Amino acid sequence: MERIENWETVEAKGMDDFKALPIGAYECVIKDARVNENPDTHKRTFKVSVDIAKGEYQDYFLKRYTNNTNTDKKWDNNAVRYLGFEGDNVAYFKGFITSVENSNPGYKWNWDETTLKGKKICGVFQYEEYEKQDGSRGVKVRLNKFRSMDKMKDIEVSDSVKLLNGKYMSIDDYNERQDENKQLNDLFGDSVVEIGSENLPF
Repeated sequence: MERIENWETVEAKGMDDFKALPIGAYECVIKDARVNENPDTHKRTFKVSVDIAKGEYQDYFLKRYTNNTNTDKKWDNNAVRYLGFEGDNVAYFKGFITSVENSNPGYKWNWDETTLKGKKICGVFQYEEYEKQDGSRGVKVRLNKFRSMDKMKDIEVSDSVKLLNGKYMSIDDYNERQDENKQLNDLFGDSVVEIGSENLPF
């Protein structure tokens, strides 16, 4: 093989150098918020991207982005939530906006999504099932919902897994359902990364 340029100056990293984010309620900062339109269905949703603002896992998703060696990369999709604008989904969107207002004294929603960037909010991360490229299924920790910062201390995060069919199952039962020869790292898998530009997506 051809010699890799700057080989001597590259910092070596092991597979265990990056700790997985546990389920839980975290103080988050909104990195980006924008209206997103599906090019096929033209359905509009509100896309919110966050990162961990404090504690042991501060800047967790920024570090994942920085350490991603793919030429094209975007913010980790596990820290992104899509909120709908139709039917009952409007109530969830209003719940998000209310949580932002309650978490940032003096802030009032003015229908300018750019004003949400940098605002604090509580993000609840829980287990969700996903389908791998080979068709098998695994579990990842993903942004599940938003809450006001004043409610964070009272949030009890369930260890249940949200299945692809929308139902829930305890993580213990889910693990028992898997083949016994699957290793833990294979079960929880790597975070799914979207494809995008080389620079920060915001």
